[in-house]
Amino acid sequence: MTNMKEEKLSIIKIFISFLKIGTIGFGGGSALIPVVEKELVQDQKAMNDQDYLKHTVVANITPGALPVKLGATCGYQLRGEAGALAGAIGVTLPGLIFTVAFMALFSILGGEAINYFNYASVGITAFIVFLLISYVLRTVKTGHRRINMALCLTAFALTGGKEIREILGELLNIDYKAFGTPLFDIPTIDLIIMAFFVILLLEKLRSRTELALSVLLSLIYAFSKGKTGALLGLDRFSGFILLVMGLAIVAAYTLRRDKNAKKNVISPKSIGKSELTAVGLLLFIPVILILALKLLLPLSSDYNLTDFFIKVVTSTITSFGGGEAYVSVADGIFVQSGFINPDEFYTRLVPVANSLPGPILIKIAGGIGFIFGKQAGGTLAGWAVALTSGLMAAGACCAVAIIVMALYDSLKEWEFIRNLKKYILPVICGMLLSTSCAMIFESMKIAGSIGIPGFASIVYIVLSVIGIHYLHKRFGLHDVVLLILSAALSFGILILF
Repeated sequence: MTNMKEEKLSIIKIFISFLKIGTIGFGGGSALIPVVEKELVQDQKAMNDQDYLKHTVVANITPGALPVKLGATCGYQLRGEAGALAGAIGVTLPGLIFTVAFMALFSILGGEAINYFNYASVGITAFIVFLLISYVLRTVKTGHRRINMALCLTAFALTGGKEIREILGELLNIDYKAFGTPLFDIPTIDLIIMAFFVILLLEKLRSRTELALSVLLSLIYAFSKGKTGALLGLDRFSGFILLVMGLAIVAAYTLRRDKNAKKNVISPKSIGKSELTAVGLLLFIPVILILALKLLLPLSSDYNLTDFFIKVVTSTITSFGGGEAYVSVADGIFVQSGFINPDEFYTRLVPVANSLPGPILIKIAGGIGFIFGKQAGGTLAGWAVALTSGLMAAGACCAVAIIVMALYDSLKEWEFIRNLKKYILPVICGMLLSTSCAMIFESMKIAGSIGIPGFASIVYIVLSVIGIHYLHKRFGLHDVVLLILSAALSFGILILF
């Protein structure tokens, strides 16, 4: 835990801090955990490591856009309801506005214009990978290094199977599917379920044998949910295995109850007026905008605006696993149901969302809103529906996160919470390594599209990361300067090809 005097940030400073995070936050989701940590803990000294860890845990166990949830929960701790609103809106606006602006621009210039942004994104990837690796190394060194390293690498092995194969395939110039089906490659939410299962049982286990059995059961669950398990048809048993895991937890807490331990009961007062007010504020703005849209914009009767926004909320609160997971959710809810056509979604919106800063979920929700609104009433309607969609998605996921944070505080003395603080962060670091590999592969594809071999592009990214580290250590350059330099360099090199 960092021992320091914490600075009291004003509402304006909270908004500006998260506006900056949203502006430089390429990579979205887990990639922004170290960016927010650097801004609030290291630079602003507004909170300590343990407080930030709490917000990281809450953001990872609730649905929706992780950076927006961090903005809301961190802002709430710093300045209450208004702080939550400032943090959430600050980190939401840049990516949302950029996405809608480029969607509108590409509708005029054509999708080829996105190539220029992709060239700069290679350098941006190098900068984000530098941040992620720095964060992982710092986290692993804190506490028990061997345990932290084992948890980190295990989480990476469980979630990063596809990414490693894709990079190897690009390096060897072969289809990554030639390496076979990954053994696991599970979604983020399943990794979190596994971690919670083992951590919940830790305080009740009495021997290494019991610990080994609990880990084995969680790995069986992971195998059933993984790519090989699905190929073998074992995924249909995952619900049963999950039920067994739940019964094991119930049995452990029922049969091994410590009569002398302080009971942890969630009090109805745990969620008070302040939290409910914050939730209300986060949802109030988009609701007002929806009413204004229905009253002021002449939308075609063929487009049901209410149904569309219900789908925006539904897709948000059922989306676990970050931006990549939301692409699948959005496809099922908006594309397959006919709200937008698949060509516009996959050839324009998804590439734009991945090339711009900010939470991918919010960018895609806003982009879908722009497409839907433009179809229903023209460009102005597209902008209005897009901004409302983005804010509605942000408000929905933040509302859930703030409620969970209130319950988290009421149980902070529970041994499970103490174990969670100790072990969940190395698990998240494993996810960050998978994120790094996914971002590197996307950059390799961009370079490969103009004839640069995979080996050359990955060497360039590694050298760029080393160069960024050197400039950061030697000259103490600001992150924004490092990001711009890295983006400009990659743009200049790739444009020559």
